[in-house]
Amino acid sequence: MGEKVVYKEFCTGCGLCHSAYGIELQKDGNGYLYPVSYEGKQKELSEICPAGGHASQEMDAAEMWGKTEKVFLGWSADQKIRKQASSGGVLTALCCYLLEQNLVDGIIQTAADAGYHTKTVISRTPEEVKKCMGSRYSISSPLLEIKQILKEEERYAFVGKPCDVSALRMYLKEDEKLESQIGYLFSFFCAGMPGERAQKQLLHELGCDREEECDVLQYRGNGWPGYATVTKKDGTQAQMSYDDSWGKILGRDVRKICRYCIDGIGEMADVSCGDAWYLTADGRPDFSEKEGRNVIFARNPEGLELILAAASAGTLSIEEYERCKEELKKIQKYQYERRSTMHAMLSGLRTVGKCTPAYNSRLLKAYEKNADGKLKLKRFLGTVKRAVKGKL
Repeated sequence: MGEKVVYKEFCTGCGLCHSAYGIELQKDGNGYLYPVSYEGKQKELSEICPAGGHASQEMDAAEMWGKTEKVFLGWSADQKIRKQASSGGVLTALCCYLLEQNLVDGIIQTAADAGYHTKTVISRTPEEVKKCMGSRYSISSPLLEIKQILKEEERYAFVGKPCDVSALRMYLKEDEKLESQIGYLFSFFCAGMPGERAQKQLLHELGCDREEECDVLQYRGNGWPGYATVTKKDGTQAQMSYDDSWGKILGRDVRKICRYCIDGIGEMADVSCGDAWYLTADGRPDFSEKEGRNVIFARNPEGLELILAAASAGTLSIEEYERCKEELKKIQKYQYERRSTMHAMLSGLRTVGKCTPAYNSRLLKAYEKNADGKLKLKRFLGTVKRAVKGKL
């Protein structure tokens, strides 16, 4: 049963299988794309799809935070970028730097479309990059036409969710021409992709009962963490805190694979960034408004070289994150616990006869050594309970 359904059950909706192999995709009732059929393409999917597990074979079992050359704390030296971006603006700053130094011809990234929708764009100037600043906690499929939208003899950087980057990284091993064109892969920490139900609930709570009333929906930014802000077509605005918008609405209704994602931290990227929340006195993330700050992972030598060059040019303000292992498991508690209990959750799925992503078992067993027994049992039993009740 596993291989017959796994790529549909745990599809990320990135769209790469459509662009590369012509697989037909269609939306479900929550707006997520899924493959209609992939008969005859299982081998290809097993090599690129995150659910196929090939990428997990390349992940670092010895490090909970993945393959790392060096970790920094930092932010964009441009204070406008730092304020308007979702956190420290490091990825925006790096994209601008690549264009300013003529190291790439364009940045493939996700931009806001009408209401809560998104679109894939190629930014060719720093000004266009800056228009894409800010988190988009909504459905995106940035690889849907990746092979079709690039121009011959141009080089690009790609910015996407960890699952997008993972799929693209594995596919580049198969496509030498595309690999020669995409020189950098950037990602960010991701806790899941909310669907259309969550978007409509958020709009409703912000006073928009119809999507047509919404002109602009901003999820974060203009501060750190910033507010979810809707601007109606009549010019009026309403806001909601990040803790309420993500914690009580968006984060509770995400795609199935997001609950069972082994890489929410962008391990397959050259550079990945997350929110480097400050900690309260009792060791919890502090979501009160502050100046933005990123944790910056140089995942490989190319990523490290780029970060150091951008810092040397005055584009980034960075410092080595010496307390990373001690603090980050509190700052990014969800990411830490999801990785360390993934083996328990997948065991729960298998116990009730459900299929699971084909992750590297050695990796899962190594990660679970970082979780205590009570938490693993809780996640195992919780998964079984949800599966039995049909809530997965």
